[in-house]
Amino acid sequence: MRFIILIISIIILITSCREDINMSTENNILSFSVDTLLFDTVFTTVGSATRHLKIYNTDNNDVMINNIFLKKGANSSFKLNIDGEASEFVQNTLLRGGDSLYIFAEVTIDPNNTNTPLIETDSITFEYSNSIQHINLTAWGQDAYFHSGIPDYQQYEPESNNLDSMLYCDFFDCSNPNFPQDLINDFFTYYSVNKNQIWTNDKPHVIYGDVIVENGATLEIEKGASIHLHNNSWLVISEGSSINAVGTYNEDDLIWFQSDRSDSHSLTDYSNTPGQWGKIWIMPGSVNNKLEHVILKNGKVGVQIDGVNDIDALPKTPMLSIKNSIIYNMSNIGLLAQGSNVYGENLQISNCGQHLMLLNIGGSYEFKHSTFANFWPYSRQTPSLVLNNFYEDINGVIQNRDLINANFYNCIIDGNNDTEILFSNSSKAIFNYVFDHCIIKSDQDYLDDWMKNISEGSIRIDNNQSNNFEDISSVPFYLNENSVAIDAGSSIIANEVPYDFNGNSRLPNPDIGCVEKY
Repeated sequence: MRFIILIISIIILITSCREDINMSTENNILSFSVDTLLFDTVFTTVGSATRHLKIYNTDNNDVMINNIFLKKGANSSFKLNIDGEASEFVQNTLLRGGDSLYIFAEVTIDPNNTNTPLIETDSITFEYSNSIQHINLTAWGQDAYFHSGIPDYQQYEPESNNLDSMLYCDFFDCSNPNFPQDLINDFFTYYSVNKNQIWTNDKPHVIYGDVIVENGATLEIEKGASIHLHNNSWLVISEGSSINAVGTYNEDDLIWFQSDRSDSHSLTDYSNTPGQWGKIWIMPGSVNNKLEHVILKNGKVGVQIDGVNDIDALPKTPMLSIKNSIIYNMSNIGLLAQGSNVYGENLQISNCGQHLMLLNIGGSYEFKHSTFANFWPYSRQTPSLVLNNFYEDINGVIQNRDLINANFYNCIIDGNNDTEILFSNSSKAIFNYVFDHCIIKSDQDYLDDWMKNISEGSIRIDNNQSNNFEDISSVPFYLNENSVAIDAGSSIIANEVPYDFNGNSRLPNPDIGCVEKY
């Protein structure tokens, strides 16, 4: 009898001390100490690192988190300890109103495993009350040079000297009505190249976040270097600063700009997927930029170069010189030049989702022995090449900017649209252009209106003649044996650019385009 009384007493004590649980029914009431848990540690041998995340219940009521799990599950390189329980999947975690809990994440990396990606990623998923929230996990996967514009607040070594920050409004035009209002007084972090720096070719270079070359610095990239950009990452060359990326004709000396992903599975082949990184952005006042023997692939915009509002102040020498280079498989635009000065030779821009090249808001441009061929495999209504000398400002007012010249010599403009060129002209500004010994894919009636500065040596082609190349799925594009480009170029221009993209002579009977037929 005394034993039964003791049991009953304990039950009464427990139930009388138990707090009532008031469950919240609100959505997204969890907040987190970070939105991305970054492991900014470069491993040269097999190693591991640990970071922590704090989860807050911002509601007064309790929350039952039905599931906390790694998206990749048991296949993840990350391991979790959730409120003291080591598992990649935990169910029914009660988080009291106004309370918090810790999650510890550990990653183990073998940098010498060739199957390890440059950047190892996963995410932690939280499911509760019909809500789903995610926290990203990011770690460096291989032994490479990582240029991260995102801070790792928990790294064990002192914070990188290259990490800097600035207000959004010091970089972007916050007066634009489309600019997000919540960012006007906010700032962003970036990796700063603020003095001359050389990126060597002994290991890959990975850009995570944004890299800005500033303070008059020059970023030199050695021949044979490989630059990998993470999703939406930019490489920005600011006023007074430069990029100097010069390779050679040797295939091993080519400089590559591409995504940090090259894996493939049944749904996606990342080695050939466009739109995986942002752009190289050359800003107003940047000088002496050189890209030679460079390949850019799988971004959103290959190169954007912005010049001046006052065309009279446009530099007489090119802001960008791009030679023996290829830009391809960009989801938006290959080369976007606005009120700037660009020179190109032996350049190929191909297979982009909107335009291959947009020469916008005036400027001065010259291209010799270049190939602009857009056989984008998806739907596209926009022309490959656009020449423009005006824009409409935020108040709906047309602003005119002189197109001092847009000169094309021994160039191919081709693609799978009926017309691959657009002359977008305001009569209130200069609109100078020359096409000398060029192949132009266009409807006859449209091109007739613009023949004034198109030489007799140029050739108009239509869909029946648009088969100039052997293979449009690999680069560079080689002419097929029936191409109208063969021996059709100007020898005067060829003498100025006597060697083609591969270093082969194009004399004495030059082909049109960047590659000579052999």
